[in-house]
Amino acid sequence: MLPQRPCSRSGDRLVAELGKPSQESGPFRYAKFAAVAFEFLGSIAAGVFVGSGLDIWLRTEPWLVLIMTIAGTAIGFYRMIHILRQFERNL
Repeated sequence: MLPQRPCSRSGDRLVAELGKPSQESGPFRYAKFAAVAFEFLGSIAAGVFVGSGLDIWLRTEPWLVLIMTIAGTAIGFYRMIHILRQFERNL
């Protein structure tokens, strides 16, 4: 019989870990994902506020709000993916 060695593929590792109960409590997990949501929405709101302030200052009425909102959304998605990957590593 061949000796068993640890699985090196991430899919096998995830399947093996799914059977284990989580170490975190329910409210703690909800708080982590709520923090992700607030950071996502906060980056969009920051883009809107910075864009509207720059529009008022530079008198370029709708353009900088649109550009900064799109930039804030892109940054929000980037941060959300980054944080969720960190959560996945800590499973």
